[in-house]
Amino acid sequence: MNAKIITWTLVGVLAVAGCSSAMNPVYLSQDLVFDTSVIGMWRQPNSKETWEFAKRDNKSFNLVYTNEEGQQGKFIAHLARIDGNLFLDLYPDEAQSNAVGFYKFHLVPIHTIYLVRRTSPNLELAAVNYPWLDDYLDDHPSEIQHATFAGRKLITAPTEQVQAFVLSHLEAFTAPFELERVLQAEK
Repeated sequence: MNAKIITWTLVGVLAVAGCSSAMNPVYLSQDLVFDTSVIGMWRQPNSKETWEFAKRDNKSFNLVYTNEEGQQGKFIAHLARIDGNLFLDLYPDEAQSNAVGFYKFHLVPIHTIYLVRRTSPNLELAAVNYPWLDDYLDDHPSEIQHATFAGRKLITAPTEQVQAFVLSHLEAFTAPFELERVLQAEK
């Protein structure tokens, strides 16, 4: 399965909870933080889907998402502290695809943004309530630059505007989900 299908599978799975997608990251380099407590494998209760974070460098993580059927999507993950709020920004790892360059040129990698409510003992993330975002952008089309792609709203504004938007609408992160750490014996 190619990188585009895996990426859209993950986006589709998480769309039930909602997610905020943007062309640009939510962070600037000075916002990045490294929290070793997220390293390891995580799973939603009663699910076979896993999220496995590993150190990539001093400012980022590799994330391997594995769905119920064992199919994987690889992402570069960043944690960013912005005005006292912690965000998780996921971006597809392009190194995963073995498609030809011409084909890869036509894929549009996006950033998916979550509010991190806590990292211990469980990893609690909150996604934007997507129906709210869709309605809000329909009602306020000039508030932030966006486009519609495959029926979904995609924020296309620069990072500084993405930050301002998510910070001014923290109340929209109403789709929480929790990941429990998978112990070595459970793998």
